[in-house]
Parts: sequence; C-alpha cells; structure tokens
Amino acid sequence: MLPEHHRDEQTGELTDDHIEAFLAAPGTTRRRRHTAPARPRRPVELDTRQDWAAALRHENARHERYGRPASILLIELTEGAPATETDRIARALAAAIRAEARETDRAVRLGAGSFRLLLPETGDRAARAVADRLDRTFQAAEDTRRLGAGLTIAIATAADHWTLEDALAEAERRLSAGAAGG
Repeated sequence: MLPEHHRDEQTGELTDDHIEAFLAAPGTTRRRRHTAPARPRRPVELDTRQDWAAALRHENARHERYGRPASILLIELTEGAPATETDRIARALAAAIRAEARETDRAVRLGAGSFRLLLPETGDRAARAVADRLDRTFQAAEDTRRLGAGLTIAIATAADHWTLEDALAEAERRLSAGAAGG
C-alpha cells in the first residue's frame, strides 16, 4: 500500500484517489485476499545422522551467504537416572524436543543420551529461551521426575564472523567443560 502522502507525478492528485476510483469503477472486480486456515503445528521429527549433516551444511552455506544467525543446542542427559532407564528418559527428551522445536528446526539423536538441535534464524537470546523451555518441558515429564534425570545444554550461535562449524566446536567445548565441572 502506498503512503497517503504519495501523489501522482503528472496530475499532482493523491494516488489513493486513483486506486479507489479504479476499484469502484463498474466492471472491475476486487480480489479478496485468501487467508489460509491455521495449520496445526507439526512436531519436529528426529533426523538421521546423514540428514543432520546435510542440514548443517545447508544452514552453514545459508549463514555464510546471507549472514543470518543460526544456533546449535547440544543436549546431554546427565547422570542420576539408572542406566537401565536411559532409553525411557531419552524418549522423554525426544518428546520435549518435538514439543518445543519449530518446524524449521532440525534435531538428531547421536547417542544414548546425546541430542543436537539446529535453530535456523535464531540468535543467542532466542536460543537460550528455547533451551529454557526445553528444560522445563523435560523436567515436567513424569518419567523424568520419577527417575531424577537432568539435562546439560550447551548453546552456541553462528553470527558475525563465526561459521556454524565454529559454533558447533564452541558448543562441544562448552559441553565438555560443563561435564568436567567447569
């Protein structure tokens, strides 16, 4: 839509007047804007390792070309729950990821209690908000509360001069430091 102060260069009249006159003229039909019905939010499915690697390459190329931020969350189950219950707790974590991630986010399970979440178009502050929501959702699960499981989440954002690979390496360093008590 043109601003109200926009004037036709030839006549000096307000452009809005011409548009309204055209729309009101006999024989013209005005198209109605089609509004799509609200789609239900589809839960994020976990990727295979190959899909995860391809998504990482694609997002890194997009980040390098357009300079848009992207964040990575490295999520590890902490000790505390019995080893026999690791799969049950990992399923609770996968459900929390599915519930909190957006359709455009990519998630993968790399090991028994090791998950990764790629957040395109997400800066550090928003990534921290996702990590907080994820932790709250996970902690609210019945199996998690009953078994006393917890999470360690490392966050790194590709922005400015960092590539997504740099961010992943930084998140891995932070996760290792956190696991070592640092």
